[in-house]
Amino acid sequence: MPRLSFTTLDVFTTTRYLGNPLAVVQIPARQDVSTEQMQTVAREFNLSETIFLHERSSGDDETPEWRVRIFLTNAEVPFAGHPTIGASCFALGTLAQGARKGRLICNAGPIDVDYADGAAKASIPHNYHRHTQNILGDSDIYALLPSLQTAGKKPLSIDVLSPVKGMNFICIELADLETLGQVGLPGTEPTAPLDNEWNLGFFGLFPYVITEQPSSEQGVVKVRTRMLMGSLEDAATGSGSCGLCAYLAIRLKLGRTTTFELTQGVEMGRQSDIGVVLTLNEAMDAVEGVEMSGSAVEVMEGTIEV
Repeated sequence: MPRLSFTTLDVFTTTRYLGNPLAVVQIPARQDVSTEQMQTVAREFNLSETIFLHERSSGDDETPEWRVRIFLTNAEVPFAGHPTIGASCFALGTLAQGARKGRLICNAGPIDVDYADGAAKASIPHNYHRHTQNILGDSDIYALLPSLQTAGKKPLSIDVLSPVKGMNFICIELADLETLGQVGLPGTEPTAPLDNEWNLGFFGLFPYVITEQPSSEQGVVKVRTRMLMGSLEDAATGSGSCGLCAYLAIRLKLGRTTTFELTQGVEMGRQSDIGVVLTLNEAMDAVEGVEMSGSAVEVMEGTIEV
């Protein structure tokens, strides 16, 4: 049976055994690996995501690029943040021996990446959408998160957000970090009614607290987050972070460009540090650009049979 090389990395951290683990599986140019085989491998790794990295090619502008596909344990997704950052650090830092620029081609579109000093900065494909046809109330959130009702503090805001079509997050703003820490796993898969033509894909619960809010775009908005789905918690969720930052940039209107620092995974002992720079249009009511940044550190390597 064919053997594929893999490397695991901890992403959104510079410290091994923190951040969010990722498996990067390399696919040689002449190797045919089916979608079913990729899904089986992702299920075997049993990480929040596994990314498959096809052998390097060159784009029209001679930029090194890699075709990638991203899998959860049960489905393929068009885009996810921590595989993007982890694969970028591995592809540019290790495979391309420290190249400064590259490109990942994922199902959501091309992602241009800059790399330096162990950290990647990626221009993220975006199709941000805030769902408004069905509004969730406190009772809906308490049904999804009974532990939040037990904590005795109402959500400050509830929004269903999609950074791209097929990735959906129920974002719940909470009053303080104590309440955030009291949120328990829902136990069941979250769901909510979505707007027409957007009713597909992945769902996650994304409670958050704004811990620092500047008065102008010169400052940094700092946010603590968690991401819960069924019996699982994710240590770092780049796609959800991008969707939340798009919503907050439009809501806060600090300026056309807003810088965010998000910290996730603290409650599960895997702190992850995610950077997002959100650029709005002149009217500050629509997303013009999303840039995500973070570090990654290699942990294990080996081969897997397919």
